[in-house]
Amino acid sequence: MADIRSIDIRKGNIVVNLKISKDEYDLLNQETRDLLLLPAHSNILDRPLTTGKLGNSNRIMLPKKILDRHEITDLEKKVPAKTFNINDEVFLLIKLKRSNFGIPVFREVR
Repeated sequence: MADIRSIDIRKGNIVVNLKISKDEYDLLNQETRDLLLLPAHSNILDRPLTTGKLGNSNRIMLPKKILDRHEITDLEKKVPAKTFNINDEVFLLIKLKRSNFGIPVFREVR
């Protein structure tokens, strides 16, 4: 995840200096326009959405191809999400999978 290093506000322009990961840099693919900067901290993603195959008013449905592409085998029942309004456009940010890095998981062996 990116970290803001500095913010400079002059004459109505806001310039942000970021520290990003290699994965984020690769994701940019040399694009320098129409970038979206959104917070993804757990206290910001405050709208839980239910995942699954059947739809209702509070359920997000995902194509199997997307899940396979990102090696997501099991969806969490509730995933954190938030909508953002930016320049008369609405964006939905969903955290589909949480990192388990550094957190040991113990299971009972029979």
